[in-house]
Amino acid sequence: MPAAYTLKDFTSLLRLLAERGVDYVVIGGCAVGAYAQLQGEAVVSADLDIFTTSSALHELLAWAPLHGIVVVKQPQPRSIPVAVLEWNALEVNVLTGAPGLPSYGVVARMAREFELKEHGALVVPVADPLDILANKLTAARDKDQPHIEILRGFIEEEIVLAFETQRGRRRVMLARRYLEVLGRPMLAEPLAARLLPLAADPIDFRFLAGRVPTKRQALEVVDRARARGAEVDDIYAIVSTRTFEIPD
Repeated sequence: MPAAYTLKDFTSLLRLLAERGVDYVVIGGCAVGAYAQLQGEAVVSADLDIFTTSSALHELLAWAPLHGIVVVKQPQPRSIPVAVLEWNALEVNVLTGAPGLPSYGVVARMAREFELKEHGALVVPVADPLDILANKLTAARDKDQPHIEILRGFIEEEIVLAFETQRGRRRVMLARRYLEVLGRPMLAEPLAARLLPLAADPIDFRFLAGRVPTKRQALEVVDRARARGAEVDDIYAIVSTRTFEIPD
């Protein structure tokens, strides 16, 4: 059976990187595992994947052997820019590019902080779930499918929470970005059904009118907008001129 680890198994290494001041963000299976844990689920990985800059990678490759970290593989020209390290018999992949991921600066800016409490608190940057999802969808490997489902579940819960707690355009921003990452024009029917009762203002109504997958749901948007005292002509115009993914 393959070895299986979570982010906490790499705490000591990540602390070394933090003390050195290495710029990095955790991606890959350990990142998925961090979000899975927030949902009460367990996801493990055979290795740790971290995303960094080219300059930080070169510095890391020079620094690593001085701290008992073996450089197993250097980045190769004309291939995925990844170095493979071995730390305490665990594999660590250090990447400066990955399919579906934006630049390091964008990933780092959107990253979230997770606190590891093993051997003293340590704050670790973990890539935003939408960035990880984009990477997994682009790679499209069989082994990524369970990770994709975990990430979609986490993101959809956050979309519902945004509709419940945010105001104005912030209510729909995450849902818009989610659809962009999925490459889909419309929401899945179950998610649309959860959002419909939460729609409360014209931004919500216009967004849902164009993105629910069934005509029945679209007409529910119009009815809800009317019940909330919103102007429905432009909302109904959206509904009347569009096609639907799922026939009623």
